[in-house]
Amino acid sequence: MYARSLGKQAASCGLNCGDGFPADPRAKRFAEAQGLTLDSHKTVNVRAFEFRKTDFIVVMEPSHIASFQEKVSRDYPVVLAGSYCRSANPYIHDPFNCCDEFFTHCESKVMEAVRGICG
Repeated sequence: MYARSLGKQAASCGLNCGDGFPADPRAKRFAEAQGLTLDSHKTVNVRAFEFRKTDFIVVMEPSHIASFQEKVSRDYPVVLAGSYCRSANPYIHDPFNCCDEFFTHCESKVMEAVRGICG
C-alpha cells in the first residue's frame, strides 16, 4: 500500500498466511495513522500469488529467502527489506504475535525500507 502511495507498482503475499483474510486490525490502525487505508486488503498466500517474470521480491528475514524459494518454483531476485533501511539490518521481524509497541516499530521499519527501495 505504501509503495503504491509513492507511485510504485506493488503487491504483497505471505509465506504462512491463509487466503482472503482482512488486514490485521493493528496494521489497519497503523496505515490510517499514515494517511493510508487497508480496508480492501485481503491476504494472499505466496502459493496462490501470480508472479511476473520481472517481479522484485522483498522478504523480511533471511530465513524467508529459502522459504520463498521452496514454495515458488521459479527463480526470482530476492532481497531483504531491512538492507534498504538507513541502518541496514537483515531482520524486520513479523510482529504478528507481539505487543502493539513492537508491531508499530516493525511497521515503521517496513515503511523505512519501502522509502529506501523506492528512492
